[in-house]
Amino acid sequence: MAPIAKAHHCSPARVSLAWLLAKSVVTSVIIGAKRLDQLQDNLAAVELTLTPDELRQLDEVSALPLEYPGWVLPFQGADRLGPVDRWEGLREARKEPAGGR
Repeated sequence: MAPIAKAHHCSPARVSLAWLLAKSVVTSVIIGAKRLDQLQDNLAAVELTLTPDELRQLDEVSALPLEYPGWVLPFQGADRLGPVDRWEGLREARKEPAGGR
């Protein structure tokens, strides 16, 4: 976050707030400031526009690892045979016996 803040000549706090405000799922952010200059810096985040590449970088570094069971799904059954046709048995049972009716 610091390199992006340096490129925009602002604080990392302003970048983090601008990043959150750029997300369509975020409807509001909670700011915390003890001093007037911190409040002004936080409010200035609405004027900061991050590039798509900067947004992507911030998304990547903040991504959380998948929780169980999400991380195990790609490995589940990896040592088993390939996909099975669950309807094959039903089709076989419906086939007429050799010789017909």
